[in-house]
Amino acid sequence: MIYKFKENRVHRAYYGGKRIDKFGGKTVCEDSRNPEEWLASTVEAFNPDRPIKGEGLSICEDGKTFKEVLEADPTAILGQALAKKHDNKMSILVKLLDSAERLVIQCHPTIPFAKEHFHSDFGKTECWYFLDTEPGAGVYLGFKPGITKEKWVELFEKQDVDGMLDCLHRFEVKPGDLWFVNGGVPHAIGGGCFMIELQEPSDLMVIPERVTPSGVELADVKLHGGLGFDKMFDCFVFEGKSAEETTALYKRTAKFTPNSLSPIVDKSLTDKFSMSALMVDGECSFNMKDKYCVAVVTDGEGSVLADSKEISLKKSDCFFISANSGDLNWKGNMKIILCVAEY
Repeated sequence: MIYKFKENRVHRAYYGGKRIDKFGGKTVCEDSRNPEEWLASTVEAFNPDRPIKGEGLSICEDGKTFKEVLEADPTAILGQALAKKHDNKMSILVKLLDSAERLVIQCHPTIPFAKEHFHSDFGKTECWYFLDTEPGAGVYLGFKPGITKEKWVELFEKQDVDGMLDCLHRFEVKPGDLWFVNGGVPHAIGGGCFMIELQEPSDLMVIPERVTPSGVELADVKLHGGLGFDKMFDCFVFEGKSAEETTALYKRTAKFTPNSLSPIVDKSLTDKFSMSALMVDGECSFNMKDKYCVAVVTDGEGSVLADSKEISLKKSDCFFISANSGDLNWKGNMKIILCVAEY
C-alpha cells in the first residue's frame, strides 16, 4: 500500500518554511514558526511553550492518523521483521525542514542514553539531505579536539553562544550534500538550508542556548528535556575530531543513476536506516523486500504502480510505501529520495 497525507506543519522555536511552501507550489510563500513538515509521522512534537495534543502526527487522506492505521495492522505496514524488532513501532521519522535562521545548538541522545534517561527505545541519530541552500549556508557539527565537559558547562553558564559555536566545526553545504549526525554529537543547522531530514522517531534533545537567534526565549524544560541541568550535559559525547576526520566520517554526496537506486546513507554510516536516490527515466521496477520507506519526489513527474493501483506523482509529493507493497513499477521522468527503515 501507498499512503499520502494531509499537510502536517509543525511548530518549532525557529523561523522558516518559505521554501517548503515554494517546493509545494503554493502561491503565498512565507516564513513562520511552522518551518517543518513531518512525513508519515507517528511521533508527537515536544513543544512545552504551546503543548497541543497530537501535534506532529500525520493525517491520512481519509482523516485517520497514520498512527491509528499502523496500530490496526502493524505487520502489514512495517513488515514482519521490522514490526517484531521494534515492537510494532515505526523506527524512522522523516521531515522537510527549512531554516530562515540558524537553529539553536542541540544534541540528541544515543539509544543507550535514551533508554536509561528518557525511557525511550529510540535515540535521535539523524541525517540531512540538502535540497536547496542559500550561498554560503552552512551547518555546525561536532566538537573540535580538546573540548571538555567542564569548558562546555562554563560556556553554558555564561551563555557565551559565540564561544559555544567556536567549539564546533562549521561546514558550508550545497544541494546534493548529505551530512550524518550520530547521537551525542552537538550540532546546529544554519540559516538558508532546505532539507530532507531522516532520523530515529523521537523529538528528544538538549539545548545549551537559552534564547534563539531571533530572540525566542526557551523554557528550562526545553533546554534540559526533563533531565535537569546537571544531567543534560551527559547527553553530549565529548570526543573531538578534526574537520577532516568529521568530513570523512559524516559527509556523503548524492548520485543519481538512471533507473536504479543509488545509496546515499548505507551501513558504513548506520544500521538504523538508509537513504537512496532514485532517478526514473522511462520505466524501472524494484521490490522493497519486507522493508518500508518514506519517499519524496524532488523533481519531475510520473507514476508508481503498486498493489495493482497506479498513483500519479509530481515534484513535492511525499508518501509512505508499506512493506507489503511487492513490486513497485515506476514510470516518468523524476528524481526521488527514498528513506528506508532497516532491520
